[in-house]
Amino acid sequence: MSLQHQLLANLIDGKFHSGEQLASELGVTRAAIWKNIKILQSEYDLDIHAVTGKGYRLSQSIELLDSKLILENLSNDCMQPEVETFLTIDSTNRYLMKKALSAKIKCQTVFAEQQTSGRGRHGRTWVSPFGGNLYFSILYPFQRTPRDITGLSLAVGVAIVEQLERQGVYSAKLKWPNDILVEGRKLCGILLELHGESHGPLAIVVGVGINISMPDSAANEIDQPWIAYQSLTRNPVSRNQLAAEFLSNVLRALQEFEQNGLEPFRERWQQRDCYMNSKVNLQLGDREITGIARGIDQQGALLLETQGQVQRYYSGEIRLRPVR
Repeated sequence: MSLQHQLLANLIDGKFHSGEQLASELGVTRAAIWKNIKILQSEYDLDIHAVTGKGYRLSQSIELLDSKLILENLSNDCMQPEVETFLTIDSTNRYLMKKALSAKIKCQTVFAEQQTSGRGRHGRTWVSPFGGNLYFSILYPFQRTPRDITGLSLAVGVAIVEQLERQGVYSAKLKWPNDILVEGRKLCGILLELHGESHGPLAIVVGVGINISMPDSAANEIDQPWIAYQSLTRNPVSRNQLAAEFLSNVLRALQEFEQNGLEPFRERWQQRDCYMNSKVNLQLGDREITGIARGIDQQGALLLETQGQVQRYYSGEIRLRPVR
């Protein structure tokens, strides 16, 4: 564990801790404490108060993600992966895609408090401030071919929405292909990447970003309507508990999809389709197509009715927007 991580672990209670006390507990000089406080303030955008005679404290307590707690709360009926947590990382997906190059691939999960280069679909930036949301990726060895994973991101979306429903959030809907919305605002995004040969097997990396408690400083960077989980529930939110619950359900979905494909998820997805039977615009490259959304087919392609004919559209440079 880095000195910054150890230092932050001492400060998460939101109480004052003297520089002398922190230096003694962590076995470093007071100058090292001061230097790393500055790093936490500048690189992690943490509001740490420094008061002469009292020491340092966070302006509010936070719950750091803990791999041990996540594993302890993981469901017994899903695969038990290795779990790592980072204070900061460029991208959880990028980290695991490097692991996917290994000859021996095993199920692994990585969580991060902050991503400096978080990514969404088509290379778009995923705003990833420190310590408020959930950013995690799963490396999953998939014993089939690339054509067999068509629709996998839809199955992951179903798993996340069903978990939200278990937690009392019944207003979440699925937006084809990889987003979860509440009242038209984005709550969660999914990014799927893979490594392997055309004949299989594959290493699949599933990246998930869920807005839990978005700080005001980061909200201004988001270029689309968004919503946070914290605003949807009156219950106290434990990020470690949420992390374990979402991870458990996504892992179960990956196992079910590997065995049975998209079919067990298709009807469940369509029941939660936010644009089902609505008139929409579909941006496909330089073309814009207007039609009526008719759900998805057996492979997860979008079904769009135009001039009385239903056409199929697959992932790519596709953007779905309601007509206004």
